[in-house]
This record gives sequence, structure tokens and C-alpha cells, in this order.
Amino acid sequence: MLLIQKRKIILKLRNGQINNLLLSLPRKRKNLKTTMKHLLLLWGALLFSAATYSQMLFSENLTMTIDSTKTLQGNLMPILDFKTEKADVFTLKNTANLNLLLNRYRVINLINKFEFSTYGKMLIVSGGYLHLEYRYLLDHAFEVYPYAESQWAESRGMNHKISTGLQSRYRLINTKSSLMFAAVGLFFEYEKWQHPAPDANTPEHAYSRSIKTHLSLSYKLQLTEKWTLTTTGIYQTRPDSTFNKPRYGGAADLTYNITPTVGIVGTYRLIYDTDPIVPVRKDYNTMEVALNISF
Repeated sequence: MLLIQKRKIILKLRNGQINNLLLSLPRKRKNLKTTMKHLLLLWGALLFSAATYSQMLFSENLTMTIDSTKTLQGNLMPILDFKTEKADVFTLKNTANLNLLLNRYRVINLINKFEFSTYGKMLIVSGGYLHLEYRYLLDHAFEVYPYAESQWAESRGMNHKISTGLQSRYRLINTKSSLMFAAVGLFFEYEKWQHPAPDANTPEHAYSRSIKTHLSLSYKLQLTEKWTLTTTGIYQTRPDSTFNKPRYGGAADLTYNITPTVGIVGTYRLIYDTDPIVPVRKDYNTMEVALNISF
């Protein structure tokens, strides 16, 4: 998903025209040493940052702007807070969205988020995810990408979730102020949850292994020169129960760009699981406002 403006080329990896930027990249070959250096830097940033609190990621909303002259780019949203109350309260949160341009038709995208808080010696919130995509351009408006991701959300009782699959994305609308994409895919999902109230007749953990389908629709609107709205709707279910036990998701991001590299982002996420494998709330909502730093 890439946008080109002649000499000044801008890439929107998650919401846009990946082909144009990839076709504009220099053709010179990167040596192995340079490529390994970029990969090490990429993984180093991710290990420092690592979370979502649910079993669904809104990767379509995690957008960034990339200068095509740079092989490695991304953005970070770090938050560090410390308070002295009855006990010390420490909060660490960071989101990383990093991209490595390999050649004219291939992009590696890694997304990572981590958050936890401690109250004295007690862990209050713990969760995270790591998402990896390998994008391959087939047409100016069509791409496919295998992906793999790992999630954990101990505050909700999800010990971990692992999923991997293949998705495709097609650009439906491409104007100066708006972009729309539809994505379909098939993936395998494994979940391990801790039962909220186990007893003698209830095991401590519940497990789920299933093949699921994915359908999403994303829309990005440039409201003004500095304001941008990005929305995504997701529908996931097992192929053998299309309308029986689905999982729905909705996301909205409102971004205000203070400078080309610094902005404020407000996010909202809603996930509704019609059939959770343990007795937890079927709906999950999050809201967040953060400072976004691009590099």
C-alpha cells in the first residue's frame, strides 16, 4: 500500500498503494551485511517494545508513513509513568510499527505492543502481541501476505494465542483524500485461556484449535491537512459455522499531526466474541490517547 508523489514518495503500508512505492525503489542490490544490520535493528526495537488485551488485532488501522529513500522505518508510542502512593505504581507501555523494504515487490512488516503496570509487587495489567507479515505485490491494487502472530493477555485470562495464515487485500477506492480496502483470508488459531473460576469439575485451562476465515473492510479519510480518520470492521468465523458463532471487531483511529514526525493518536477498539471458550464478557472495549513518534 504505497503513495507516490514523484521525487517525494510516501508509503502508507497499511492503507494504501504498496505497488507504486515498490516499483519506485532503487534497483541496486543490498548486500547481506546491510540487510542483516537492518533486521537486527528491527528485532531490537521490537524486543524493547512488545499487547493487546483480546484475541483480535486491527492491523489495518496500524498505519505509518514511510520515506521510500529509507529501507527501515517505523514509529513508536512510548509511555512511562511512576507514582508513589500507598505502594509504588509503575506503568510501561510502548507500541512499535516497523517496516523493512526488501525490494520492488516485497515488504516485511512487524507490529508489536507491550503494556504492564505494577502496584507494589502486584502485577495489574499484562498483555502483548507480536505480528509479522510478508507482503508480496501481485498487481497495482492487489497483494497477498502470509502472516504469523502471537498474543497474550493475562489480565483477561488469555495465557497465549498463536495464529498463522494467508490473507489478500484489494484496493477498492483510491482518491486524493480517501482509501478503501477489502481483505479476505484463512488462518489457523490456537488459544489457551485460564478459567476464571475453576472447581473440582472444571479444568484450570481451556484450549481451542480451529481454522477460521477473515473478512475486513478498511477506510481512511484525510479530513484536513492535519486530521486523519481510519476505520476498520472485521468479521471472523469458522467455515463450518459462518453465521453461528462469529467474532466481530471494530476500530477507529483519529490522528492529529503536530509535525511530519510527531502526532497525537486517539484509538477505540471493540471486539465482540459470540462464543468465548471460557465464561468472560463477550464484548471488550478499549480507548487510548498516545503520542506518536515516527522515524
